[in-house]
Amino acid sequence: MDLYWTLVFLHVIAFAYWLGGDFGVYVTGGYVARADLPLAERLRFLDALMKIDILPRTGIVLLPVLGLQIAALRGAIFLPEWGKVLVWLAGAAWVAIVWGVFARRGTPLGERLQRIDVTLRYVAILALVVIGTWSLVEVGPVKEKWLAAKFLTYATLLAIGLYLRSVIKAWRIGFIELQRGPSESAERLIALGIQRGRRGAWLFWAIIALTAYLGVAKPF
Repeated sequence: MDLYWTLVFLHVIAFAYWLGGDFGVYVTGGYVARADLPLAERLRFLDALMKIDILPRTGIVLLPVLGLQIAALRGAIFLPEWGKVLVWLAGAAWVAIVWGVFARRGTPLGERLQRIDVTLRYVAILALVVIGTWSLVEVGPVKEKWLAAKFLTYATLLAIGLYLRSVIKAWRIGFIELQRGPSESAERLIALGIQRGRRGAWLFWAIIALTAYLGVAKPF
């Protein structure tokens, strides 16, 4: 395979691990929320959930890096050579931060890295919305409208991902309280979190399907 198709192959692999990992998080989350299970077992499911979640968190960072390179090769976006290098370096740094959060979770360093990761996502959302909208309504850096639309759907996915993170954070708070003893308020917090998480997940998957359709069909 030449460079273009190698990048397409890697893009598909990253997409598959992202979507598959998300479903694993969804299923595991159901056991985390079950009040009829022993606390130790629920905590094991929560630990498994966090380990599964590293795949989607990695995939969601790698996809735009690979996608921008593919788009530049096909002439769908203007990206100079130094820009391509910058995208790879930024992507590698962001992946390192994501894995740092995972490896150091529960520590002060992990919390600092997580704040950096969240900040990067807000910056990425803003940049994607501005560039995508500009390219749709005027002559922006993205030359093909379907790709500009993907910028907007991807920004939406990042935003939903931040929302789902708040759900997992609520679970962690609830389980800290449960480890001190039985607590109805903690159980309500966890149950509410799973309800919010499921609604967010279904919306997330719908936007993923739309993003995939735009990339394959290129409808406009």
